[in-house]
Amino acid sequence: MNKVKQWMAVALAGLLLSGCAAADVIKKYSKTSFAAIVGAYPNLVQDEGNAYGISVDGDTRLVVSKDFGASEDDITMDVALAPFTAAGLDPAKLGAGYRVAGDRLELTADYGTGSGARGTVTDALEAAADAERKALSFHQKLDHFGFGLPAGKFEYAKDYRTNDKDIVFAIYADPLAQLGVNVENIEGWTYLTMEDEDGGTTNLLLKPYNLNK
Repeated sequence: MNKVKQWMAVALAGLLLSGCAAADVIKKYSKTSFAAIVGAYPNLVQDEGNAYGISVDGDTRLVVSKDFGASEDDITMDVALAPFTAAGLDPAKLGAGYRVAGDRLELTADYGTGSGARGTVTDALEAAADAERKALSFHQKLDHFGFGLPAGKFEYAKDYRTNDKDIVFAIYADPLAQLGVNVENIEGWTYLTMEDEDGGTTNLLLKPYNLNK
């Protein structure tokens, strides 16, 4: 990396972590980064009529409403239920932020009424940050942007060309563990204790994807 690129990287990192300006910078670059991923891998996104579906493998999905004002759940993480029940989950015990639909476990988020229909998946995802700024974060250690749901998080790389975890689905493990789920033994998911942005730790179930393979 030459000196100019080094300076740009340091400057961006500083901006991402600094005061009020950080919010605007994070929003700007989060949108650019996701648009770059979708541009390089357009098959990640399916138009589902009233929503966009985002998926690498066709199974684990993020569903983003085109119009938050017309949807009950604005963003939904949609995953297979069977691995969780096999690890001890009783769906009847699930509370707010979760829903079971047939053989699927859904993590739901409502960000309010929104401001009308969004014409692209990138704009639709950004609507969550427009409605609730705290929904969007930047994890410097992983070089990831992320959108938070009450029970999980959807993350993606700032630069998919240099990151080996381009798309990451994350579920908070502790609420499930409190329901008796063996969170360290859920097929298809990796249990990890991760340092978060404020220096604390969070126990997570992760499903990362490397799009550059």
